[in-house]
Amino acid sequence: MNKNKKRPSRLSLTAVGIGLILILLALAFFFHIGKEKPDPELFNAKDLEQTEKCLSIWPDYRDIEIPCNIAPINYEIREGDSGTRFITRLSSEKGDPIFCEGKTVRIPEKEWKKLLAENAGKPLKIDTVSLSEKGKTQYKTIINKISSDPIDPWIVYRLIEPGYEFFREITLNQRCVESFREEAFVRNTAMTEQMCVNCHSFQNRETKRFLFHTRNKHAGTVLVENGKAHKVDLKPNELFSACTYPAWHPSANLIAFSVNSTFQAFHLISKNRIEVMDSRSDLILYDPQKNEIRPILQTDEDFETFPSWSPDGKYLYYCSAHLVLKDKNRAFQISDEEGSPEKKDGSSLERSEFYERYKEFKYDLMRIPFDIASGKFGKPEKVIDAAGMNKSIVHPRVSPDGRYLMFTMSEYGTFPIWHRESDLYLLDLSSNKIRALDEVNSEESESYHTWDSSGRWFVFSSRRDDGSYTRLYFAHFDVEGRISRPFLLPQEHPARNIHLMKSFNVPEIVREPITIPFKDLKKEANLIFPEEAKFVK
Repeated sequence: MNKNKKRPSRLSLTAVGIGLILILLALAFFFHIGKEKPDPELFNAKDLEQTEKCLSIWPDYRDIEIPCNIAPINYEIREGDSGTRFITRLSSEKGDPIFCEGKTVRIPEKEWKKLLAENAGKPLKIDTVSLSEKGKTQYKTIINKISSDPIDPWIVYRLIEPGYEFFREITLNQRCVESFREEAFVRNTAMTEQMCVNCHSFQNRETKRFLFHTRNKHAGTVLVENGKAHKVDLKPNELFSACTYPAWHPSANLIAFSVNSTFQAFHLISKNRIEVMDSRSDLILYDPQKNEIRPILQTDEDFETFPSWSPDGKYLYYCSAHLVLKDKNRAFQISDEEGSPEKKDGSSLERSEFYERYKEFKYDLMRIPFDIASGKFGKPEKVIDAAGMNKSIVHPRVSPDGRYLMFTMSEYGTFPIWHRESDLYLLDLSSNKIRALDEVNSEESESYHTWDSSGRWFVFSSRRDDGSYTRLYFAHFDVEGRISRPFLLPQEHPARNIHLMKSFNVPEIVREPITIPFKDLKKEANLIFPEEAKFVK
């Protein structure tokens, strides 16, 4: 060792440290301290001109009701030129107001949470003043309501390119709606075959039990129970396809699935772009403990899909289309790689019949009673004759109190995501009255929806912003069934709603975060030979 080698003195190290601290302080001063703080007295200035003009903002957070635990509703002001300065004041009946400056209004989280907590059930006022060469102008006050009803703090969704014909990069994400914390708990790019991942589902909005599918090569279903994941093959030889749309029973460890053999078709000239059609679909019940599948409904001329349990577990709601096909040989295998239905003899089903008759697929709302003690199902009954209305119903979801059932209705078919006429409807199960949810519907597609555990909030997917990407909107649902104006999922940077070129797909509100490590989910998802479920008649 060279004992004569010079070492840096403590004094020189201290000088470097002090230098770094000074640089950081200078940057802090430049970006924060150096900015002129908004003057609270500005809103009381004598030369302030009052106007009844509504401020143009995006997202349009005006005349809405928000949960008392929601993340800051950050937005962009779409008014004025580059020389205009904007000052925003957010206030309520109690506590200190919050002041923000700039055309991008980013509300400090700490102050925001305090303001909401102190004013649950009270109005939230947003006042804005613009400063320009023309003078000082105050816009019409935006008045929102801070609901006393909190929303479940987490939401899970899939981020996917909107075409749905590719799955180059898909993630299953969880987001805390009380903040901007977001993380992907599944990434298909980390899978061995870069497979598709879909159909995440939870029991009772909790993460103790949930599942998702993997598709393409090495397909299967990853089940998570009490922090442990395992992959199963839910396509025994007795089924023509793998289990698809899931519904956990609310109290028993049972999962109802539809079994769908689907394929895509694309319109050349239409307001709608894509059709996804069932060549066959049935209902089955899966017992994870026994790893057994048994049939619920298997019919040749009825297409059963989208199972959904009532909160008490006594009824299984589902959708069913009745259609007699000319080709009586309906014993199909799973779809081939191009999505063309196949018969067991290997020949392709004549798809022209589906293309010619695709508008005849009208799904009614059905339900079937279930006795949990015996594990047996009763006789199916029709709840809404959608075909008789020349309509098609999908995605039934019963409210947690069991009184209401929300569903999506469009002109035809089973895939309303690309149907511009697709809207949300509500069935009052106590009076059997149906109404369109005009409070939330738009000129574009409204589709997948789900309730939070209180039944006071629901989320749905909408293409209202640009017609191409589904984004998530929330609305309040009070005890009388009145619905507030919907609002877009808040983002830390409002522009992310535009710049993120992904669709928010299949939103599920949950009470708690997913805690199982991604490496465990990845390991199970990559299994080539998962355990095969047994089919029991």
